Amino acid sequence: MNIFFNWQTTIKLERFFAHGALVLALTILPMVNAFAERGDITWLDWNFSYSTESAGGLALKNIKFKNQMIIGRVSFPVMRVEYDNDVCGPYGDILWKDTFVPIDLPEPYESCNANELCSRTYTQNGNEFLELGINAKIGEYEIYQSYIFSNNGFFDSLIFSRGLQCITDHRHHAQWIFDFDIDGPENDQVFKNTGDLQTSEFNDRTADTNYWTIQDAETGLRVELIPGPDDGFPDEFSQWDVAVRKWYNAETGNWRWGARGEIGDLFNNSESIDREDVVLWYISHLDHAAIEGSLKWHSSGPRVRVINP
Repeated sequence: MNIFFNWQTTIKLERFFAHGALVLALTILPMVNAFAERGDITWLDWNFSYSTESAGGLALKNIKFKNQMIIGRVSFPVMRVEYDNDVCGPYGDILWKDTFVPIDLPEPYESCNANELCSRTYTQNGNEFLELGINAKIGEYEIYQSYIFSNNGFFDSLIFSRGLQCITDHRHHAQWIFDFDIDGPENDQVFKNTGDLQTSEFNDRTADTNYWTIQDAETGLRVELIPGPDDGFPDEFSQWDVAVRKWYNAETGNWRWGARGEIGDLFNNSESIDREDVVLWYISHLDHAAIEGSLKWHSSGPRVRVINP
């Protein structure tokens, strides 16, 4: 399976690890300068643009499935790191271009090593997948952020982290922001699960809601945001899993609230989100025990599934 970039670089790779699945059979075609700060990708039924130019990690824009708009933008504004008893930090890790380093992943995930932007496809059990990822170094942490697209109409937003800034148990609270534009920015609605329409801005937890449905009220096109199997649970430092807000440009940019900033406390003005342009913040929680050492990768992240294209 080929990936065609806007500068006509072609890459073929068929080995990847995602949510515990290891796919073998690696093929690398000749490539020239596989890294760029922005680009456009068309792969099977998916179309989107990517960029590493902002302080939002690897950001994707104008995500379409079967030529229908799903997401205006998804980015990774911050990962807040909380150490037991405040022995270290806390830290607010922000992925931006000066933190990116060439990928250096140990076996069995080494197929993109020495690249700054990883782009590869693979086939598993007859299904095809595309992955796009970047690697960053912040202090003693190595952070790998990626998206995995499936030909079955879903994509995963993943974060991998390893390293010990201090030899103490800690948690990484990873934050994504999804600007959903289902069939365009207007007329979106948000439901808890499939039937509980939310009419004003709210915070939520996975302990109370299994998944969230975002739907265009006019066309009926809808997607589900589904927690990942390793996304953990909130605590006193990071109290929420989801925050849904009405879209404002000033509220969707770079993270400006430091390591102790709590998204559940921000922008919640009880404004209407019924038939509006909405954004959904999603937070996962990665536990890292010091006894595990600095080399073990921890990963988490949600899935976006298109229901009725």
